[in-house]
Amino acid sequence: MKQRIPCLDSWLHILIVLLMASHSAVFSQTPYHLVLPNEVNGTVQLNISAIPGLNPEKSGYEYVSVFVQHEGEADGSYAVQGRHTIEGEYLVFAPYFPWERGMIYVVRIKDPDTDHSYSYRSFQVAKKPAIDKAEVVAIYPSASELPENLLRFYLYFNTPMKKGQALEHIELTDASGNIDEHAFMEFKQELWSPDGKRLTLLFDPGRIKRGVSTNMELGPALLEGKRYQLHISAAWQDVYGQELFVKTTKDFVVGKAYRQSINLQDWGIHKPAANSYDPLRIHFDRIMDHALVQSMVQIEDGEQNLIPGHWEISEQEQWLLFIPAQAWQKGRYQIVIDSRLEDVAGNNLQGLLDQKQTKEENQGDTRHVIDFDI
Repeated sequence: MKQRIPCLDSWLHILIVLLMASHSAVFSQTPYHLVLPNEVNGTVQLNISAIPGLNPEKSGYEYVSVFVQHEGEADGSYAVQGRHTIEGEYLVFAPYFPWERGMIYVVRIKDPDTDHSYSYRSFQVAKKPAIDKAEVVAIYPSASELPENLLRFYLYFNTPMKKGQALEHIELTDASGNIDEHAFMEFKQELWSPDGKRLTLLFDPGRIKRGVSTNMELGPALLEGKRYQLHISAAWQDVYGQELFVKTTKDFVVGKAYRQSINLQDWGIHKPAANSYDPLRIHFDRIMDHALVQSMVQIEDGEQNLIPGHWEISEQEQWLLFIPAQAWQKGRYQIVIDSRLEDVAGNNLQGLLDQKQTKEENQGDTRHVIDFDI
């Protein structure tokens, strides 16, 4: 009679579990505290307080690396590219591009007690939340007539967009439908706001500045009297993988170039009444840069104390309204303007974009003031 080994199946089961655990998401053996991202712009953070002097540039990848999970593979085969930094007691890995929702990633962490042993943990950023369909919500400048030497557009979206592919989905065409392939600057890193919802689309300054080789070879991107369209493709995806709701087109005609410096004496100041909450209204002599004007103009009283309130820009960026938080009191006030404030052609209070200046000529007052009384 054969003797049966008791609990053989149980022992085999335990052995299999132990082998799987060494390559699984179970992380109890690792002495580090690990923080995993739960949003597309999040980071992987590993507590390294037990490893003093770690150089993130030289050995960060060795201690923390992230891979895309492939079916049937524990540690993945496609490494996610990113940057390692030290923040306090944590080694932080930030990917160059946002995490993809729904995709499974695997973090590989070096065991501090051995040279060639690693632990693994998987994570997944939740699939996209219920949000409105992706769309372009605004394009600035908003005017239908723009100067020939326009420097930039600002594109606003209601959701963070995928980076590194803007010029694949943006076209500038003339009235005949001809595409200008060289109208906009190409950057290694596109000019996005931190939340990924505003793109600064810069015309090639070489097409704007007269006498520059690019301008002489290709001519200006925009010509006075001509009509153009800025097209934004509906195939552009946001970081959640959804395409823009519709194709967006801005039609505009080109007017005279801005070739004169900004002159504060040409601004119209419409003062509010005392003891009122009426806005202070400033009328510009030209279209000003939408993104700069609200941060480079402020109101102070006669003793240079900042007056609290908020700005609103309207009438195709030619009117600026300041709404005070408290009622206006009788007295002297001043509008303080940063000299770096620009119009839509890139001209500021220090001079013209299309003008050669010496370093000494470009060094002027950084603070310009318009006085008014109530």
